[in-house]
Amino acid sequence: MKKILAYLSIFLIAIALTGCGQPQPNINYHPENDDLVYVSYSIVNKLENSLKAPISPDDPIIVASFVDVKNLKKSSTFGRIMAEQVGSRLAQKGYKVIEMKLRHNSVFVQEGKGEFLLSRDLKAISNNHNASAVVVGTYGRIHDRVYVSARIVNPKNSVILASFDYGILLNAKQMHALMKD
Repeated sequence: MKKILAYLSIFLIAIALTGCGQPQPNINYHPENDDLVYVSYSIVNKLENSLKAPISPDDPIIVASFVDVKNLKKSSTFGRIMAEQVGSRLAQKGYKVIEMKLRHNSVFVQEGKGEFLLSRDLKAISNNHNASAVVVGTYGRIHDRVYVSARIVNPKNSVILASFDYGILLNAKQMHALMKD
């Protein structure tokens, strides 16, 4: 009987201690889904849901190419695809997205490289394009994963209105194809 009580005590203590563990952060990592359309649309949905204040569908939004976190003046096929699909999703949701390929003032545009928004340009962009929000993003590659951070920023004061982070597992072929300049 003493053995049973000892085992029961150990079991109950183990159960009680499991409640003492620290909660895990909410990580948006979906290794089973490497579809970039799904990823970019999910990013927009999460950004929209976490906005500190709503953006009117009549207010212009600019989407910049997502850039390499190691070099903010460098993008890749991946960064340009993410920006294109994020812009598409915003337009599908009824937002007024400005097509930056047709407008070149106040935005650093490199042929075949993407549209880059430098921090010193944010205030000029709000005036020249009447943008109420700018979507910017960075990505970083670590082994077989790409980590994406996306933000909606108020260009008038550089305040982040919403942000979302996402991790994507890519195979070697996908990684090679998407990380090209």
